[in-house]
Amino acid sequence: MKKKIIAAICVILVAAIAGIAIWKFSSSDNGSESGEEITLYADSVGLLTGVGLGAQNRFSGVVEAQNTLKIQLESDQTVKDILVEKGQSVEIGTPLFEYDTEDMNLKLEQANLELEKISNSIDTINAQIDELTKAKKKAAASEQLSYTTQIQEAQMNVKQEEYNYKVKELEIDRLKKSMESSVVTSTIAGIVQEINENPTYDNYSGEMQPFMSILGVGKYRVKGTISEQNMQNLFPGMPITVHSRVDESITWAGVVDSIDTEKPISNNSGYMMESSDVSAQASKYPFYVTLDSSDGLMLGQHVYLEPDLGQEKKDGMWLMSPYIVQGDGDPYVWAAGDGDKLEKRAVTLGGYDEEMDTWEILDGLKASDYIVWPSDDCKKGAPVQKNIGGVSGGMTGGDVDMLPAEGEEGMGPEGNEEIISPDGGDDGMLPEGNTPADDSVPLDDNSPTEGEVLPETEAAP
Repeated sequence: MKKKIIAAICVILVAAIAGIAIWKFSSSDNGSESGEEITLYADSVGLLTGVGLGAQNRFSGVVEAQNTLKIQLESDQTVKDILVEKGQSVEIGTPLFEYDTEDMNLKLEQANLELEKISNSIDTINAQIDELTKAKKKAAASEQLSYTTQIQEAQMNVKQEEYNYKVKELEIDRLKKSMESSVVTSTIAGIVQEINENPTYDNYSGEMQPFMSILGVGKYRVKGTISEQNMQNLFPGMPITVHSRVDESITWAGVVDSIDTEKPISNNSGYMMESSDVSAQASKYPFYVTLDSSDGLMLGQHVYLEPDLGQEKKDGMWLMSPYIVQGDGDPYVWAAGDGDKLEKRAVTLGGYDEEMDTWEILDGLKASDYIVWPSDDCKKGAPVQKNIGGVSGGMTGGDVDMLPAEGEEGMGPEGNEEIISPDGGDDGMLPEGNTPADDSVPLDDNSPTEGEVLPETEAAP
């Protein structure tokens, strides 16, 4: 069943490429009639075959705690002493910081004085009402209305003061409770991620920074980013394969837990994103992947996220047959040669997959090569335009991270979008043997390293 689905996708892809090719070639006919040189468009072999580049969309991600405690300061309180440091491990009940109770004591004394003043005001007004009631009984008929009006006004003032009394009582109760809990303690076991003594609005998320945040230890999740143009590629419950950036053979399994469309990610993080692609202007949103197991992962580690569509990867390079010209002679493809000029490239074929309509390429092509859809316009020496980052059928989208092909360096020619990670850090491929990004959360001496087993404790989703 999976093979049939993949075969159907390949058929659609071939049809899309053929349609684009026909449109481009038909548009080029007008150019040839007017004496203009025809430009042919070449697609990446790595992208077409899944070698070196990978045939599936990949998204950048970073490992974070599944349970995070973010503490905001009370608006009317000041901090007297911070009892922990950034990077310190804490347990449930560990004191984190202490509020200044001296200021709260002054506020409490002031509130008690105001409460007593309100009580005296109520007594005074009630005494006035008693006097007015007695005077009304002795007054003439022509004065009754005046006394009635004064009594009603005084009664309204009593009700207002009684309301003020209740409000002030609640304020006093809150101050007393704050004084009793002046030392704030941690409600989770974890690591102090950040301490912002003067919280401001975060340039990246646009949200107010917490005074202190603690990353829970145990179960981890992965936070990724997706463009609005690629939103249809993910949905909650979709299986995801998480790839290590250091070793492609190391993977973890998980599912998309949620896509947070309520909090678009801001681009004002101080990083330049130079691109003419409309995807650079598209809104991006965070999504979260829950892992089956977090063994071997570290907080802050950067990874790749790939939708698991049941694809079966075969060894070797398998190319769709329409790209291969097979006549009386040896099979060949039209490839971009030196100076991006078209040339015939002989290829050695291996097995044939009838269901997928692909041939195994044993020799003649590398993942870093670019090939052209065969047509009557393919002539030796014709100029070639490489489709960097996609195929002429429009296979890739705006927020996709693609691995460099064999023999290629970086992400493409100058002018292509610089890839930025969800937290604003360097989101490129780590060099072979490097450790995760520098913004990984510092751990203590007993913290796990990559490859070790992390303890899994219960944490809130």
